[in-house]
Amino acid sequence: MRSKNFAKTVIAGLISQFWLASPLYAQEAAKQDLERVVVTGIRASLESSVATKRMQDGVVDAVSAEDAGKFPDTNIAESLQRVTGVQIQRNNGEGRYISVRGLGPEFNNVLVNGRTMTSDTGGREFSFDLLSPDLISKALVYKTAQPFLPEGGIGSTVDIQTARPLLGRKGHSAVVNLSGSYDSNSKKKTPNASAMYSFANDDRSFGVSGSLSYTDRASKQTKAVNDAWNYKDVTLINGDLNSKNLTMADVTVKKLYIPQSFGFQEENERRKRLVAAGTVQFNPSSALKLTADALYSRLDQKNDVIAVSDWNNPTQLGVKFNADNQITSFLRPGSTFFANNPEIAGPGKLLGEANSNDMIVKAGDRLSTTKAFGGNAKWALAPEWNLEADLSTSRTTSGTPDMWIVAGMVPKNGDTLTFDGTPTIHFGDSLSDPAAVRAHAVAYGQIRNGDDLKEGRVNLGWDHEIGYFKGLQFGLAASRRKVDRTQWNSDSWNAFSGYHVSLPASLFTVSKLDNILGAEGAMPSTFLRFDPYAYMAYLNQPSLIAQSNDPALYGDKTKYPNGPMAIDYTRPSMWAVKEKVSSLFVDSKWEGDGWSGNVGARYVHVNSTSIGISRVLLSAVKSPNDTTYILNYGPDSVNSVENSYNNLLPSANLKLDLTRDLVLRLAASKTLTRPTLNQMGVSNWYGGRFGDVQTGGGNPYLKPMRSTNLDASLEWYLSKTNYVSAAVFQKKVTDFLESRLVDIQLPQFPEIAHDTRIRNGQQGKIKGLELAGQYAFDANNGLLQGFGVAANFTYVDANATREGGVASCGYPGLSKQSYNGSVFYEDSRFQARLSYNWRNHFSVDCGGGSTLPRTRAAYGQADASVRYNVTPTISLYADAINLNNERMHEYANNESQFLTLEDVGRRFNVGVRVAF
Repeated sequence: MRSKNFAKTVIAGLISQFWLASPLYAQEAAKQDLERVVVTGIRASLESSVATKRMQDGVVDAVSAEDAGKFPDTNIAESLQRVTGVQIQRNNGEGRYISVRGLGPEFNNVLVNGRTMTSDTGGREFSFDLLSPDLISKALVYKTAQPFLPEGGIGSTVDIQTARPLLGRKGHSAVVNLSGSYDSNSKKKTPNASAMYSFANDDRSFGVSGSLSYTDRASKQTKAVNDAWNYKDVTLINGDLNSKNLTMADVTVKKLYIPQSFGFQEENERRKRLVAAGTVQFNPSSALKLTADALYSRLDQKNDVIAVSDWNNPTQLGVKFNADNQITSFLRPGSTFFANNPEIAGPGKLLGEANSNDMIVKAGDRLSTTKAFGGNAKWALAPEWNLEADLSTSRTTSGTPDMWIVAGMVPKNGDTLTFDGTPTIHFGDSLSDPAAVRAHAVAYGQIRNGDDLKEGRVNLGWDHEIGYFKGLQFGLAASRRKVDRTQWNSDSWNAFSGYHVSLPASLFTVSKLDNILGAEGAMPSTFLRFDPYAYMAYLNQPSLIAQSNDPALYGDKTKYPNGPMAIDYTRPSMWAVKEKVSSLFVDSKWEGDGWSGNVGARYVHVNSTSIGISRVLLSAVKSPNDTTYILNYGPDSVNSVENSYNNLLPSANLKLDLTRDLVLRLAASKTLTRPTLNQMGVSNWYGGRFGDVQTGGGNPYLKPMRSTNLDASLEWYLSKTNYVSAAVFQKKVTDFLESRLVDIQLPQFPEIAHDTRIRNGQQGKIKGLELAGQYAFDANNGLLQGFGVAANFTYVDANATREGGVASCGYPGLSKQSYNGSVFYEDSRFQARLSYNWRNHFSVDCGGGSTLPRTRAAYGQADASVRYNVTPTISLYADAINLNNERMHEYANNESQFLTLEDVGRRFNVGVRVAF
């Protein structure tokens, strides 16, 4: 029985992976195995993925569609998280980025049909929510390096593949999917639809396919938020909210861990995505194959974000702290306390300004458009020579408002905050009194991002046997990429800051706030919303300028012809990074009795130019009504910086068939990840408050991160569907990029500025273990027939050395442990699957200066899907996402240092699929 299964596996693998035997055709190879092997059903998908995995020389995992329009999940990233070592990061409950073997999104090179796709992030990390899963046939995850793969993925290279008409059925075929989604938080129902068409003539010399997908999703998330924990000098006032006539004798200073703020946020989102793709294939002869692709994606995301927040100054009343010098509670005094204690409260005193309860509108809209085109040609030049040429272009543009608009109340009574376990806040004044709101800071602008890429490659393959030697592969590639960002701003931040201007109650409406903390959280039941554009229009009236912080400045029509709230489109702030990459590779193929492998290298030359246009900061003057600076800018300044480097990246993979079913793989390589392009811009920004000036921007001098890698994998194939495997890996990383704070002296400010930007410097080692397996019970298993299980576990241990010594923060995005498990059942009419994905805590960022790191707590999510085949061509299906209603939680150094709790709710999708 095992022998027959082994033979079937090999035959299936040979059919599906014929081109994968040589790197020249590796990109096309994995596409063929799906279209020629897959039949309907979960088992068929598993068989295809196992065949792909088994026939590789390196360590490769795959996720396959069961059939056209039947990718396993409603999001590609959510399917990839079932691959061993893959973890995802979600955006409003939907998978957007992936991490592989503990390395974050920017360390994973994502390709579509073997080509790099631009994205709307401004960097190299790929947004998986830009693509519809209905259009995808397979996704391969290369965990070990191969010379033919484009460089850039220290973590992995992921190749997402769309269907090819000449690899599918002959004649005409079509699939239509119609479904509706329901979000448990927003209580809204939205429609989704997709359609696919394919044609191939009888001799498979001409084929065409097209697909169209529309997704509409409404969601709502509620958050409890503290912006940061800081370790700094805290001024302690000994007293309570009823104290009177306190003096400086009642004041002490102690270095403590203090929360920066605390409040609540509600975000209502509507996300509409339209994706279209088309492919034409023409084989004029058996020696020449031509393919042309086009893809269009448009994501329109509307976000209504409103927050209510208490900003915690480092001077507070009635402070209590524990043995670890961590604040557990304090009182925020209001205007009554100020009036009762004139010796310490008032202008120029210890308490220079009253505390406030802020309402904040934040930007969240996102309009992103991607267009991609590609052409590929393959020639069989001679019996032993093959040539492939590929040209492609991809462009993504996106736009979003840059908005941080604050209105607030100065409470008469004080607030009571506790941070011992679940935070609580008891407001002394109502948050629902529109007549009590006053004007504060306004930041308003528009941002446009662009990402333009052109790339081409030519590969030459020589298949020739001389003993163990089986052939050579050569390749040349070049790409030109430009990422740019243009921003237009108003100069309105400090025009009315300080809460000294009253606002009409008609600008505000009372809204309900969902309680996600429970009774112990003491969340307010209502708060105020406001239209940011109506708010700015009111402040922008000429009659209000006299009440601004600097009437002469903001009333100057030569500087503000349309008022301080209006965006100045004549003076954009812009940066762009142009990157030219040239590479060549050579790879040799070797094979003997029971073993095979490859040895090769890739050489890369990179030249980058960073260009920036920004206004020169002339001076910074303290605001008379707030603790911020009024910034005075001069004329525009143009800067340009060039950077270049070369890298040689050798790699070797060895596959040993220890027995008919037992495979050992060994690999060694050097890889790199280039800096994210939006980190390399020539730009600077300025902000902060008295005593805490903050600056930042880009760094055009960044070098690539480099890694030396060792891999070993042992795989036991029990059948064409079932297997167990174990893998170990080690990565030594140098020049790691991280956000790091450096104190600098700027002539415009009378104090030290804390400059935070991405810098090289960290080095360390990542070691890990992966365990995986899947088993589908067949007819010989009696009552268990139709059932199956799949599971994997990853353990990653890492240490990092930064400037100043060893830091405990580790690598951002790295979870030490993660696992995924699925149980499924299927017969000829019915399919069901229940999955659970878990990862333990990981560092989001390592902080800097007085700010503590940000850690995301362990997260586990359960998803389920069912499908019923009404007829051979019609099926009904239902999906449930986040069945257990898991919430995202973040903290600083320990769980008592609360940062964020986010509730995104559950999502349900019900639909019908019809195949013609």
